Amino acid sequence: MLGLVTGHALRLVTAPSEAAVSLVEAKRHTRIDHSDDDEYIQSLVDTAIALIDGADGWLGRALVTQTWDHLLDAFPRRCAGDMRRYLPIIIPLAPTITVDTVAYTAQDGTDTSISDFRTFNATSSQPAYIIPAIDGCWPVAKCEPEAVRIRFTAGFGNAAKVPAAIKHAILLMVGHWYENREDVVSGSMTKMPLASESLLMPFRNWRG
Repeated sequence: MLGLVTGHALRLVTAPSEAAVSLVEAKRHTRIDHSDDDEYIQSLVDTAIALIDGADGWLGRALVTQTWDHLLDAFPRRCAGDMRRYLPIIIPLAPTITVDTVAYTAQDGTDTSISDFRTFNATSSQPAYIIPAIDGCWPVAKCEPEAVRIRFTAGFGNAAKVPAAIKHAILLMVGHWYENREDVVSGSMTKMPLASESLLMPFRNWRG
């Protein structure tokens, strides 16, 4: 049986320092050699990336390195009949580079850090997870929203390390929207081209 966590949220701490696809790459893909539409093309790049990247993105992944806080109302608790000493906490964005800190508000109201947690699947294509130290268990946090705060860094690295298929899917979206501006006007930009979806599907992190 799965453990229960009463509530969770993700909050961006540090945004990527560069875009997964540059304006130069987008113009090269669309074969545009003038600067008249630079601002518009950049907006298409930004929209395409926002559609798939980060906590609200279709991929469920971080593209270029970024830092997030995973906010929980409590540490996970066991269901009846579960004999495990503890339950893992899943880091919801892959690929996870590092889990930087685990902090919580104790029942007496003091802010406390945990330094001896263990991290698994970091740098993997699958979501990472953390568990307590060997023979340890999660402490009891104060009963309040965001009592548990897990800071982590996620992403493939810099823009050059984002998989080529993901970058090409972004470029296909930009090219499609540039050539079909009625989609922009009608508000259907959130529907990605089928070719982009096919390229992205193998990378999608399905979240419950």
